[in-house]
Amino acid sequence: MTRLTPAIAALSGAGIGSVATILGVWLSQGLSGRRERGHRTWDRRAAAYEDILISMARLRGERKEATSTGELRLARLANPDSEEGARLSAQVNLYGGPELRKAQQASFTALQKWLMALMAWRSYHDTYGSLPDSPPQKGADALWDAVLEAGAEADKFDLALTAAVRKEALGERPKRFLRN
Repeated sequence: MTRLTPAIAALSGAGIGSVATILGVWLSQGLSGRRERGHRTWDRRAAAYEDILISMARLRGERKEATSTGELRLARLANPDSEEGARLSAQVNLYGGPELRKAQQASFTALQKWLMALMAWRSYHDTYGSLPDSPPQKGADALWDAVLEAGAEADKFDLALTAAVRKEALGERPKRFLRN
């Protein structure tokens, strides 16, 4: 039987210490890397959420301006499949959950319906008469009433999209889990 000499004990202790140090460094680096990836992902998600909110607020403002003047001045509104629309869809599909994707699709569909109603109103007045200088009052023109209804519906879906982004970004829990 071999006796444990001080030299063997020192070498064994140094070996165990080295292995423990290597494992500790490896584990620490792995956890730090995972944490850094999580921070980078969150930063990208936060930028995407902010971009979605800014774009939706801009589109809402442009829609209100077009509804108040009857003119569709901006090409971005006239083409919801533009580069900005594609970028927003990509961001939602990449970083958003199922609820956010559903809200974004409903919002874009409502925007397209509003655009179709506005274009139908303009087309009718361009074809069968002159386009009025200002939009008519509610109830005076059935096509304009359709534009106003589609705009109200689009506003509702835009606000739902904003709420979905806020819920995902801030991690809000459903009300049933909140304490009274």
